[in-house]
Amino acid sequence: GQRDPALHDRAWFFLAKIWHQRGYLPEAEAALARITGELPAELEPERHMLSAQVLMDQGRFAEALTVLESWKRPSDEWVGYAKYNIGVSLVRLGQVEAGARVLDEVGQLDPENPDSAALRDKANVALGYAWLQASRPVEAKPSLQRVRLEGPFSNKALLGVGWSDAETSNYQGALA
Repeated sequence: GQRDPALHDRAWFFLAKIWHQRGYLPEAEAALARITGELPAELEPERHMLSAQVLMDQGRFAEALTVLESWKRPSDEWVGYAKYNIGVSLVRLGQVEAGARVLDEVGQLDPENPDSAALRDKANVALGYAWLQASRPVEAKPSLQRVRLEGPFSNKALLGVGWSDAETSNYQGALA
């Protein structure tokens, strides 16, 4: 029947969020495709990020990269997340050098709040593990050492530092 298009779009957006959270990725993608207009300003950036995340979670990194790179003006609040996902997508597409540059930029951001500090740590862990997977442990260690010791990514970073040390035959350092 007759419905308010803005209400319709918001409903599809929130349904897409729920489906994504539950792991129903094709359903989330379909719900996002049913949004016909712009969402309110506070939701539109999240829509772009959710679209890219749904694609990434399906292993469709080239498509996610297209979505992220076509995003004209992410707000200051979302630019770090967009860059992080661009970096991860590039690494997953085998463009380690290009992805590393983007992740390194995010990994050196000055954290303004706990969320941005966690994003910085997450980027440094992703960068470190990208270098480890590329068999470049010397490059991995500095980014892993930038991760805060009291944060949600500290254990993974410490494990990565140990692997980096082991790969460079620093077994004492790896044990520490």
